[in-house]
Amino acid sequence: MDDLIDEKIASERDLRRTPSRRPFVPVSAAERARRHLNAKLANPLQDYSYSELRRMGRAYAYEHALAEEDDVRALEIGAMLAREPENITITKRLGVTDEEYAVLEKELSHRWSQPWTLYLVIVLCSMCAAVQGMGTYIHTPGSSHSKIQREREAHFFFN
Repeated sequence: MDDLIDEKIASERDLRRTPSRRPFVPVSAAERARRHLNAKLANPLQDYSYSELRRMGRAYAYEHALAEEDDVRALEIGAMLAREPENITITKRLGVTDEEYAVLEKELSHRWSQPWTLYLVIVLCSMCAAVQGMGTYIHTPGSSHSKIQREREAHFFFN
């Protein structure tokens, strides 16, 4: 079944490609090697088939003791989606439900949409770090020049 999915997706990808109108320019071997290396760095999973990625996701789940069925399924689908993250049209064939597809679509169209509570946690943690830093500065003997200066700073901050 996975090989059938690979064949269908490959044929759809070939149909989407439009012929290039640029004239043929001979490229040196060094330039071809550089382009190949850049393509590998841009997407290292491109050379794997979807069935190989599914197996890799399943193996990762079992290796890290995530043997629940939902976890294994999520890692399999995640590994396959990592091959072409922008192309969510293939997700229906990969076994994604309608609800999951809607979440993926929203994530792709609204990349920076985050829950309000996340921003709240970030602000609160930043404030806590500032207060802790202030407390450390005031109570560290080496940070002030004299005992009188430390007493003045303590009086200023705590009164």
